[in-house]
Order: sequence, then C-alpha cells, then structure tokens
Amino acid sequence: MDAINKRVSYDIGCMKSLRKLPDKVALRFMDMMTRYMSDPSANGLNLETVEGAKDSSIKSLRVDQGYRAIAFEVGRDIMFVHVNEHDKAYRWAGNRRVKLDPDTNRIRVVEELEADIVETAPQTANEPRLFAAVSEKRLKALGVQQEEIAAVRALASIDALEAAEEAFDPLTYQILYALAAGYSDEEVYALTGIPEQPEATAENAPADLTFDQMIETEESRQTIFIPEDEKELRRVFEEGLEGWRVFLHPDQRKIAYRDYNGPAMVRGGAGTGKTVVAMHRAKHLADQIEQDMTRAGQRVLLTTFTTSLAQDIEANLRTLCPEHLDARPPRIEVINLDRWVSQFLKRKNFAREVAFFGEARDRLDEIWREVFDDHELPDGLSEAFIHAEWAQIVQAKGLIDQRSYLKASRAGRGTPLDRRKRAALWIIFGDYRARMISGGLAEPDDAYREAIEILAAEAPSLPYAAVIVDEAQDMGEQAFRLIRAIVPETPSGDSNSLFIVGDAHQRIYGRRASMASCGINVRGRSRRLRLNYRTTQEIRAWAVSVLEGVSVDDLDEGSDTLRGYVSLLHGVSPNLVGCASEEEELKGVASWVRALPSDDMRLSDVGVLCARRSDVGRVSEALRAGGIETVTLQAGADDRSIPGVRVTTMHRAKGLEFFAVAIPFVSDSAFPPPGALKAAVDAADREDIVTQYQSLLHVAATRAKRALRVSWSGTPSSLLNISTD
Repeated sequence: MDAINKRVSYDIGCMKSLRKLPDKVALRFMDMMTRYMSDPSANGLNLETVEGAKDSSIKSLRVDQGYRAIAFEVGRDIMFVHVNEHDKAYRWAGNRRVKLDPDTNRIRVVEELEADIVETAPQTANEPRLFAAVSEKRLKALGVQQEEIAAVRALASIDALEAAEEAFDPLTYQILYALAAGYSDEEVYALTGIPEQPEATAENAPADLTFDQMIETEESRQTIFIPEDEKELRRVFEEGLEGWRVFLHPDQRKIAYRDYNGPAMVRGGAGTGKTVVAMHRAKHLADQIEQDMTRAGQRVLLTTFTTSLAQDIEANLRTLCPEHLDARPPRIEVINLDRWVSQFLKRKNFAREVAFFGEARDRLDEIWREVFDDHELPDGLSEAFIHAEWAQIVQAKGLIDQRSYLKASRAGRGTPLDRRKRAALWIIFGDYRARMISGGLAEPDDAYREAIEILAAEAPSLPYAAVIVDEAQDMGEQAFRLIRAIVPETPSGDSNSLFIVGDAHQRIYGRRASMASCGINVRGRSRRLRLNYRTTQEIRAWAVSVLEGVSVDDLDEGSDTLRGYVSLLHGVSPNLVGCASEEEELKGVASWVRALPSDDMRLSDVGVLCARRSDVGRVSEALRAGGIETVTLQAGADDRSIPGVRVTTMHRAKGLEFFAVAIPFVSDSAFPPPGALKAAVDAADREDIVTQYQSLLHVAATRAKRALRVSWSGTPSSLLNISTD
C-alpha cells in the first residue's frame, strides 16, 4: 500500500508518555508527526521492526539519537502509543500487543505480564492484596483483560496501582481505580462506558470488526485521536495532555455526544469537567448543524452568569472547535446572560436602562432611600430586611401583584411575615417599582421578565437551536424562565433543547432556582460526574471538609451530595499557615512562590486568590517588592502567555485552574468579612451568608491542581475548622 495513504492516530498513552519527557524531545516528536502526516515515506521517518516483540505489528520510529516512538502498524493504520528513551521504549514495547476487544467495542493495548514484573509495596502477613476480594470472573466482566490478571493480583495498594499505571491498558486502569475507590459494578460500567451485558452487545454488533473499523468506533475514539489535518494535529500537541480537549472520560463523552428527548442536566463537584462537557456539547450540536444544509443559519447559545467566565469559555472553544466560532454566521455564540438580554432589549427599543452596576445602580439606591423616607416600616422589620425581601422573593419569583405576593412561598427567609405585614410591604414595593419606572430604570430581573414577555408575544424567529448553560447554580428563577423562552418546547418536541451544568456546592452568588418551577423538566435526564481530574485527592478532601454541615439542593427540587466524589491524583497535603501579622503572611506567600518547582510550572500557573478586592493590590505590591512578576486578573480571558503570578479575587477565579494556589487573609476577623455578616437581616440570612463564604472558600481551594497554601494572621477563620487549643 502507498505510504501516502496511511492513516495516523494517537493513543492517549502516547500523550501521557510525552508529558514525562524533556520539552525539546516533545517538540521534536511534534515536528516529526506533522511531517509524517503529510508524507509518511519522507526520509528519516521510516518505521522499524522491534526485534523480539510479541506482536509483529509493533514498530519503532527514531525521534533523535536517544529517543524512540512506538507505534502499531496494521494495514493502512499507524497508531502511536508511546515515546521514551531508546532502551526504555524497547522494553515497553517488548511484551505489548494490540487487541481487538468486541466486548468493549474498542482497541486495547495490553502487556502480557508476569506478576513479579509489577513493582508493589511490601506486604505483611495480615495485609491483603488490593483486589484480593475481587474474583477473576468479576474483573473480566468489568473489562480487565486476561493478560493483565496476574499483574492486578500483585497490587498491594492504591499507591502501587498508581505507580504501575503504564503497565495497564488505559481502560483497565480506569476500571481498577474505580474499584479501588469503592465504586459498585454498575458505577464502574457507567464510568467506563462499557455496557453491563457486553456479550449481548457483541451479539448485536457487526461480527469480526477489523482494526480499521474498530478504531473508528465511538468507544475507541474515547482514547484514540485521529487528526483530520496538520493544523488540528499541531493544535492538539501544543495544548498538551491537560488541555487536550478532544479526550473526554467515557462517562463525560457519553453525556456530551448523544441526543436527549428534552432538557438535560449535568451536576458534579469542582474539577469533574462540567465546563469541558458543556463545550463538547456545544461542539456536538454545532457539528449537527454544519452537517445539515436545511439548518443553515442556526446556532447554539452557550451562556453563563459572568462576563469573565464567558470569555474564558470562548477562548477554550477556540482550541476545541474554532471553525464553529469563525463561521458566518457563527454556529456557536458564547455570551453571559446579562449581556444577551441587554442586547436583545436594545434591539427591541426597551425604554429603560438596565441597572447592572455603576451609576444606574447608585440611582436605584437613591430611590430606595426616598421610599424609606416616605414610608413607615412595619414593626420589627429593617430597611435591609425589606430590601432583601424585594430581591429574594418579589423579584426572584417575578411577583407583579399583591395577590401573588400574599400567596408566595418564602421558604428560606427566616423572619415570618403575617398577611398584614405582607400587605404593608407591598405598598412599599409598589412605590419603589413606580419610582424606578418613572426614573427610566430597570433591575436585571425586570429585564429578564420584559424579554420573556416579548418572546411570548412576538414569537420572534431567534436563530438558536439549543441553549447550553454553564455554572447554573449562580442563576435565579427569572434567568431560567428566560432561557426556557429562548428555546421553548414546540409541538414537534423538545429534543436537545437545553443542556444545563452546575454544582450547588459552588454557589457563590446566593441565587437559587428550581428547574421544574421554571418550566424546565430534566426528570430522567439528569447525570452526575464524580471523578475530579483537576486537583489531588489531598486538596479535594480539604476543600470538601470546608463544606462540612452544608446541605445543598440539586438545582431542582431535591438535594445533592458529594458522595463518591474522588480525585485520580495524589500529592502533598494543603499547607495551612498561621502568621503573627498580615505583613508576615505577605512575605510568606512570596517565599512560597519562589520555592515552587520552576521545572513543572510557569509563574502564570500560580494564582493568589483574595476574598476582598481591596487585598488584590496589596498582594500584587508585596510580590513585586519581592522581585516576583504579577498580573492582576479583572475582566477578560486569562492569557497565560503573559508571564506573572495571577492575583485576583475568589469570585473572578471561578472557572480557572492553576498549578498552585495561595489563599491569604483567612482569619476570623476577615473571613467572612465583618461587613457581610453585619448586613444579615436575621439569623437565617446570616446562616446563608456564612454558607456562601464556605462555598467561596471551597471554590477557591479547588482551583489548585497540585499545591495549595492557606494562611491567616491571629485567629483562623471558623470556616477552616482548625482547633486553636
């Protein structure tokens, strides 16, 4: 067969091995692969037989004098699977063979090992092997290959399993790790994407798939990348493994790349890949639009709560599927919801200015002052309480008349109100609303309702085939009513209309919404992700401990839990540091940054996250005084090519991740800020504020991938659960 017709692919193990090699070797390999894709017969790119290998299809390719790439050549396909130093690469290849596995419908790369080849931890007489209680029949039914059983039996601990990762096929490693984490068989099947009755599936599948057919199955493509052109290949290699967005965990991929007969929801703890799933969902739906000429002009709306997060998502989509953003018109539109509604109402000549922030918001405060001056407050109620009642009940629920307010549920509001007090409050609310309208102003919830009414009355021909919502926990009822109105259910059905992702454990803005109450039915189409790919188990465990005692909803009408939420990586425990003063804290942060391993990270991969905006400048100044470059993150996407430690607020850091994170000033006198607690209108409100700051600290801690430092001066915040005895 002519070499120019060869098809080149890359197993995820190839990228994992590259991550461990010097940058110059990885760059050399990337350059070779770019040339190899255009002309596999070029000089210096010849595959050589690996002498003594058990599989005759295994080949080697010279990267440079000291390194070799290993590939399987089967028919027209060349699949690269490993890169390493010459001798190590050949030892790795010696016992490897490619296997077509009809039970899992994918290509497996297995090693025929003897048990004593796997290095394990010492075992005492009373210490059982890690999988001693798991029968061979069960292991094989879950997807472990017969050739790997002996090596599995030799493992004594999770540490030994992690150390032996390269000894196992990637799917086998996922299965074993899930079992070690305590997952049931049903949960393992769900995580790996293997059907619970593989024999029955195999009977219904085409018999005797060849290599070139098996590599194209949905299951194989979960861990094997086939680039369409040199541009895509170079993009993937430049991103590296952690940014290699083409690879999803099987559970993630099953969620993103499928059809739903109605709105769907995805929940999961921090670092489980919810935003990545949302981006892939957008790509999947945009691909469908691109492939159907009758749908020309349609687009997918991907929206979220904050402008900064929308910009970060758009930047990542430019890595994943730039063709959908650059199309005219674009097949994917990324915008935060406030901006979308503002632009929509402007096109509809909405007469009032929406007071999102700034001068308009100050004018609303003045109107409240005038209203309170002109009205006698009901007994026992403060101005702060009345303001909160307006925002959390009247506006959040879209109440526009007294009758609705008298009947409305006030669940979660601590101070009870009888009918007389509600009637008195409605007079105050009516006066405020009238003055606001007279002043040409509207609150965001007013803007949402106005847009909903326009959509209902005019039924305009919007271009959206679907709406995807990220960070759903931070949006309120009116926002979700608007989202439902943008893509309403039609007589022809509700297929693939809405895709909502979020985690109420990360609710940092105090808004709540039930999907069902907003006309969004996700029953039977709700999924939960539980594997954390970002942080180490040690950081994850500490971040979860911050939420001790907090109960959260499931973004609908039930409750949620982090049960089964685990990390796949291990590392050092968070560094919790008490200091004598804030000045000592700042010096400690600078010393900590200088001590970080520069070989593993750039300064731009370090974040210092502050609860108060006023502290951002102090931290930046202290780091610069210590000779450390800084970048203050405000609005806009984070361009990591710009050097410098990122200093920003905990709120701005939502959606970002860093190699290392420092969180200073978590003292009892500063976190939560005294001003926030003082603003509480009653005990229930105070409890909500404390919970909100617990979630904020949880969010900040889970931005860290490998290192976390938390510091305070004087007494630590009670939210840290640190005994001072």
